Amino acid sequence: MAPTTALYCRVSTADQNLARQRQRTSEYATDRLGIEPAAIEVYSDKQTGTDTDRDGYRELMEAVESGDIERVIASEVSRISRSVRDFAATVERIVDENGVALHVLDMGIDLDPDERDPYTRAFLTVAATFAELEAEIKRDNTREGIAASRAQGKWHGRPPFGFDVGPEGYLTPNDDHETAVVILDELDKGASKRELARRTDVARSTIQHVANNRERYVGDPTASV
Repeated sequence: MAPTTALYCRVSTADQNLARQRQRTSEYATDRLGIEPAAIEVYSDKQTGTDTDRDGYRELMEAVESGDIERVIASEVSRISRSVRDFAATVERIVDENGVALHVLDMGIDLDPDERDPYTRAFLTVAATFAELEAEIKRDNTREGIAASRAQGKWHGRPPFGFDVGPEGYLTPNDDHETAVVILDELDKGASKRELARRTDVARSTIQHVANNRERYVGDPTASV
């Protein structure tokens, strides 16, 4: 069996759409590298990137170590991992131990197993450091937002998106809370509400409500500056 080009795509929650990452990495493989679509395999996860306990990631690593993969393509460093340690370990397993190339599109970096470039490795480590820092800031802001919601007192009526009303009457985060945090992050990066509604399957009116009440989800946006 001929070696395969692997695309690795990850989003943080089940509501998010992998389509943009798949399109970007697939077009890079076919248009830039001349890979036939039949020789491309997609590995994906809808889980946090703060650890590597992910089914798609494990399947990718197993394929890499079995010799089935010639190259791995990811759209961003943070898609592989938001942990510096895990990202460094992943690069070592893919490139150094198994001789597989790694392409990270947002950085414009291609790691060739036959060419060790310490400057490129250092640059990737810095990018992974910022990805980890961003994840930590998000966690801190989320904790602040939850605390702020609780400080508002007991909730009466229908709870807002991302929350349930706990047995004591206070708002408590549910499975949609991380989706709300992701929506705010994407809005900050310039995404439109229409686009986010399509990608997350959340109504535009709900997205607007989340945006209007961002302190409820992520605390004071200036607190971490």
